[in-house]
Amino acid sequence: MILLRFFNFLLSKIDSLFFSSPVILTYHSISDGKTPISATIANFEKQMAFLKESGARAMSLKDFLDLKERRSRDILITFDDGFKDIFLNALPILKKNNFPAVIFINPALLGKRADFATREEDRNREICSMQDLHQLEEGGVAIANHGYSHRQLSGLSVSEAALEYKKAFDFIKENFHKNSYPNVFVFPKGAKNEEVINSLKSAGAEILDGRADVYSDTSLFGFTLKLSGSYAWLRKKLFLIK
Repeated sequence: MILLRFFNFLLSKIDSLFFSSPVILTYHSISDGKTPISATIANFEKQMAFLKESGARAMSLKDFLDLKERRSRDILITFDDGFKDIFLNALPILKKNNFPAVIFINPALLGKRADFATREEDRNREICSMQDLHQLEEGGVAIANHGYSHRQLSGLSVSEAALEYKKAFDFIKENFHKNSYPNVFVFPKGAKNEEVINSLKSAGAEILDGRADVYSDTSLFGFTLKLSGSYAWLRKKLFLIK
């Protein structure tokens, strides 16, 4: 752990000299489900504890969007797909550390199962209900747009993709009022193309890209890299780091 802290210190110095953009961490499930998309509860707790002591700043989505001069070591914590275990397992840990976060939801799937998931084990995962999401919102987790039904937008026409965005936008705007950002969008499964990107931007979408995914096999060393603005460069050089 001492070596890890020293390594993090060196990265922070490199970041301060060469990198100025915040890092966006992306999780999916926080559970002991043992599939690639599920960070274990114990690992998530360790990662949040390390983040707190690392000198990085966990940002709210409002601060992230409003920040005129973005700094290195600013971190935005995000969750894709709206799994119920974010409410059950992640929220208590976020509150313990006083960390804000963002959850990207698909309104058509609330209270259902994750039929869109690639692995059969993940398809049985529950999606948050409206009540869960309202409690997440109250707990400092912003509600944002992941498309209406988790369809992969790269395979849709421009008008179909725009409708996925707009229906989710309208639902979030109508149902969440304290900490919601219906125009802030991430693509389901990262599936996108330039035509769809340009169309959504024309409709007012603020697309978050260049995120650092945290998976079940992300070690604490790998997590340390993901906290750094140097991560993208290092990943190109060290292909095996997860």
